[in-house]
Amino acid sequence: MSNELLAKLKGYGRTFVVHSNTNRYAAVAAMGAMMGRSQEAGAYFHFSEELIPPSQAPGASPSLPTTSGNLIVDFKADWVRYLREIGLGACDLKFDKSRSVEENTMRFLNAHNRRIPEPSPRTVHESRELSIPQEYEQDYSVLKEAIRSGGDLKPYLSRDIIKKRKPDKNDGLLNSWGIQHLHFRPEGTGHLLFCKITASNLFAIQVLPHDENGLWVNEQLIQILHDNWPEEIASGRLQGIPAEAHASDKRIELRGYNANFITTTKDGTQYLAPGGGLMASGDCAEDRLNCDKVFGELRYWQEVTEKSEAEIRSSLNWLPTQPLHMKMMFENRKCCIHEATKGIRIAFNFSTGGSDS
Repeated sequence: MSNELLAKLKGYGRTFVVHSNTNRYAAVAAMGAMMGRSQEAGAYFHFSEELIPPSQAPGASPSLPTTSGNLIVDFKADWVRYLREIGLGACDLKFDKSRSVEENTMRFLNAHNRRIPEPSPRTVHESRELSIPQEYEQDYSVLKEAIRSGGDLKPYLSRDIIKKRKPDKNDGLLNSWGIQHLHFRPEGTGHLLFCKITASNLFAIQVLPHDENGLWVNEQLIQILHDNWPEEIASGRLQGIPAEAHASDKRIELRGYNANFITTTKDGTQYLAPGGGLMASGDCAEDRLNCDKVFGELRYWQEVTEKSEAEIRSSLNWLPTQPLHMKMMFENRKCCIHEATKGIRIAFNFSTGGSDS
């Protein structure tokens, strides 16, 4: 694939580019694996067994457009309200009125719990290759304690997040390979700890100099993950693809175009985008899929609510002439549907086709 074509494709939010010298079907294989992971992960939203309180800023007046008769429901507006008042604020971001709701959702998905891991106790796993420079040994001990105790890792993350106040800026290494980098001190350090962070674990891969050439496309990071915890990057493993290697300068060039490329380990295992992959825009492909899930699920549950109006009124003893204010409330990926005036949670019972309050 020529640089001219890569340059033309760069920036497209729904284009997934794979550069391969050996297999023209590598992109198809990658997309198939990506869709399989998305399907396995299931729905984005998970219904809470408890009532999630409404997100309403002090003094704000709710927007309640009527969609049919006396039924007042707009779940997309409820999602916008959540982003404005809670979701983006939790990431030190503000809702950008110049951008679409989908674009603001992508900013949220990028920053929340991915670029900025949620404070939570994590077990630290160290690779056999991990080497901590002597000058950072004490700092590493402090950092490990913060990780294990569930401390806030934000001060140790990329300078983009706090210093430059761009927590929604795309990180090519994270989006493509799923690898974070941490500084040893809040003020920043000349060496970085590269790691993979999950909900309950942190896998310390290796320490590398910040100014190393090709740092953000260093295949050593994938090799160490493969040698120590192959199950953590199994989602990016390709089968039946010929071995392929790219020089460091080529990898830097491809990452600059937001193009994905195959990485081959010493035993011949092929990996492509184990972190979710890059869209041509630089967004994480996993975020793109989750964004589509968000709005697809909002539409679906609004349709279910509209079709179930009679059952909802019956379960609430609500007269046909009474306005029925239905809202969808969110707590990150948890959600609930409730009648807004009395705060009664609605649970849909698909086995009977009705709803339970």
